[in-house]
Amino acid sequence: MASPEILVGVGTDPEATAELDWAAAEAQARGARLLVVRAYHLAEGVRPWTTDIDAMLVDDMRQAAEHRLQHAIRYLHQDWPKLEVVAKAVDGVPSDVLVDKSADAVVTVVGSRQLGALGAAALGSVSTVVAAAGHGPVVVVGRPGAAAGTPAAVVVGVDGSEHQDEVLGFAFDYASRHGRSLHAVHCWRPDPFVTSQWRPAQPAPERASRWLAELTAGWQEKYPDVALHRGVIRDHPVAGLVGVSAGEDLLVVGSRSGHARVAALLGSVSQGVLHHATCPVAVIHPRG
Repeated sequence: MASPEILVGVGTDPEATAELDWAAAEAQARGARLLVVRAYHLAEGVRPWTTDIDAMLVDDMRQAAEHRLQHAIRYLHQDWPKLEVVAKAVDGVPSDVLVDKSADAVVTVVGSRQLGALGAAALGSVSTVVAAAGHGPVVVVGRPGAAAGTPAAVVVGVDGSEHQDEVLGFAFDYASRHGRSLHAVHCWRPDPFVTSQWRPAQPAPERASRWLAELTAGWQEKYPDVALHRGVIRDHPVAGLVGVSAGEDLLVVGSRSGHARVAALLGSVSQGVLHHATCPVAVIHPRG
C-alpha cells in the first residue's frame, strides 16, 4: 500500500517558505511523505503578440521550475532532515495540476500573499481555485501557524452542513496530532424581524449551544485527549470566525463549492475567511 502523501504546491518565490513548513510539519505528524510540485505552463511565458512557440522557451520554463524545486528541497532537508521528500516539475496549468493531484493526497497545501496592516490574504488565482475545487482538505497558508509549544488553538466553524462530520473529523484529528486545544464555533446572527416578535422561553443562543454540544459530543469521546471549548457567536460567520481565530494555529471550515471557476468568485464563508484570516485556513471538501 502506498504511503500517505501531503501535497504542497510552490510558486516562483524562493522566499515563500511558510507553506513548506506547514506541509512538512503535517507530513511529519502523519508519518507521510511530502510531494512538492512546481507546475509551469506556456501561458506564463507567452505574450499575446507571440506567433509561434519557441522550444527554447519551454525548456527554459522547465529548468526554472526544476531550479525552484531544488531550492525547496535544500530548505526542507536543512530544516526537516528526517522527512521523505519527492519533487516534481509538471507541465500544465498550475491550478489544474494541483486540483488533479489533490485527489490522491491526504492534505493539499498552497500559499497566499499577505498584504496590508490588517493581514488580509490577497489570494492569487492558483490558491483561489485550488481552495475552491480541490479534493479533501486544502490548507491555504498566508502566515505560519502558531509556534509549537505555544498555547494556541484550532478553531473549527460549525454550521450543521451536510459534510459537517468531515470538517469536525479533520479538526479533531489535527488538534490531537499537534497537541492543540479545539474551539468549536457556531456563528448565529438573529433575524431582526424574528427577534422583534414574541420569543419562546428558551432563547435561540441557548438552543444553539445545546445543539453544538450534541453535535460535538461523539467526536469528544473519540478524541478524549483534545481539550474542547464550544462557543456561539452572534455575528456573521466570516467576521466571527476571523475574529476568534486571530493568533491561533489553524482555522477549519467546510466548503459547499461547485464548479471551480464559479466557486472561486462566490462570496462564500470559506472564500471570505481565506481573504481575511490571519492564520492558516483549512477548507474541507468531501471526498468524491
